[in-house]
Amino acid sequence: MDQVRNNHQNISFTRCLVDDLLYEWQKILSDMRKVNFTPDHDSVVWKVGIAGIFSVKSVYNAMTSDESGPSHSKIWKSKIPAKINIFLWLLLNNAILTKDNLIKRKWIGEPTCYFCDQDESVSHLFFHCSTAKAVWAIVAHCIGANNIPNTLNQCWTWCECWLPSGKQFHTLGIAAICWAIWKTRNKCCFEGRKIKNPAEIICYACALMTYWAGLFPEMDKEELQAGVTTMLQIATKLLLKSKKGDGTLFLKESPDDSSQD
Repeated sequence: MDQVRNNHQNISFTRCLVDDLLYEWQKILSDMRKVNFTPDHDSVVWKVGIAGIFSVKSVYNAMTSDESGPSHSKIWKSKIPAKINIFLWLLLNNAILTKDNLIKRKWIGEPTCYFCDQDESVSHLFFHCSTAKAVWAIVAHCIGANNIPNTLNQCWTWCECWLPSGKQFHTLGIAAICWAIWKTRNKCCFEGRKIKNPAEIICYACALMTYWAGLFPEMDKEELQAGVTTMLQIATKLLLKSKKGDGTLFLKESPDDSSQD
């Protein structure tokens, strides 16, 4: 490498470097000039570990630090099953295998959402689909909100605004709603089931929250179960109103905040 850096004029290529190729070669030379070479042997150092040594704990600390983003800390430190932590992290990074991501992997199939006639994507399925909007509208009604979130990152700000006294439950609630939407979507995909009303997803999410409540201390568990019971009652009432045609399950979306995306 040192010889290349000092004698790059003597290097020849089988074809002329023009445009982008020339730019890339010049960039390589420029980057090499910034490196100080020594006769010592190279060594591998773990950047985020103590004394440069790898440990699982150092990975966890790095992933939950403020530098990784506030949402990462909320996801990985929350009291939810480990597979749901991973699911939320994939969702945050737009890596869930929705149809748009499958198509990027050369999957051949219809791009249409299972809940509506729009193309399926992560943002569409969980926040912009008419079914997803109805689900979040029911949740909003339960906590007294007058709008709904339109991104995963925005969910935490939304919860802090409308449910400031229940911060220990924010990630659990968000995870339950998103996981319920995802599992319902998969049942439509693999089992051919049809969703009759968004309230079905709310009921599924409530069942999840009741089950996950066991991960909390007894006092928090009781508070969470009381909230879940209230949500089920409100969802049932809204379901009856929607059948009669004298109620709506839709609220306005929260303003799009690019700093939250």
